[in-house]
Amino acid sequence: MESHPDRPLASRLPHNGATRTTAYLRSEFCASCHQFEPTDLRLNGKLLENTYAEWKASPAARRGLTCQSCHMPDRRHLWRGIHDPDMVKSGVEISLATNRQRYRAGEEVRATLTIRSVRVGHHFPTYVTPRVVVRGELVDPTGTPIPHSAKEQHIGRDVALDLSREIADTRIPPGSLFTFQYGHRLARPGLSLRVTVTVFPDHFYTRFFQALLDGGAGLGTAAIREALEATRRSPFVIFSRNITLTGAKGARECIRTQP
Repeated sequence: MESHPDRPLASRLPHNGATRTTAYLRSEFCASCHQFEPTDLRLNGKLLENTYAEWKASPAARRGLTCQSCHMPDRRHLWRGIHDPDMVKSGVEISLATNRQRYRAGEEVRATLTIRSVRVGHHFPTYVTPRVVVRGELVDPTGTPIPHSAKEQHIGRDVALDLSREIADTRIPPGSLFTFQYGHRLARPGLSLRVTVTVFPDHFYTRFFQALLDGGAGLGTAAIREALEATRRSPFVIFSRNITLTGAKGARECIRTQP
């Protein structure tokens, strides 16, 4: 860029230098990108993007916490969100408990996992792209899953790829609780119960890119395949517990993550 020392500094900078305003500190600043207008796309009567309205109705808003408080802590441009494992863990409390302390072969193990949204200022997750998968299964001493013992529940807003309809909405509103119940009979001794909570930040994009490739992406095939592989690398586990069920006490596990 050509230098003009005789011109004021601000006029020599992009956009005439920085503009400092308290608007950047308010959640309203985020609404232009993260809140659809009332006349915009709705599925099952709900706006496709409604994050600002979710925040306004949340305990976080009542406590004076803004979007920037969590996503830009200390005014740093970190943009912490669903792709950040520590960020996700800081927003929820997860606990797991079995119904009894000891089991014998032939008895049914029952367990309950709860996820409480304690520090998330909007629905968890807020948009249609992520999915959170809660999975319980029995495993042998080598960690190999026992066939037909797995049970899953999904947390998220599942929509059709063409955005024509909502398939399911199991998101957790701020301050609310999600419960996962597991039950299965123990066919033999020596088994453990493994429960995991896995976040798939790009679940919708994985489906979308795969559909594009299946339909023939033409000249864009290489780029779309690269994008697809990136989405497949993004999942991460925020909770994992193995509970020995026979020959030892059961367990009551609890993880409480801090912001």
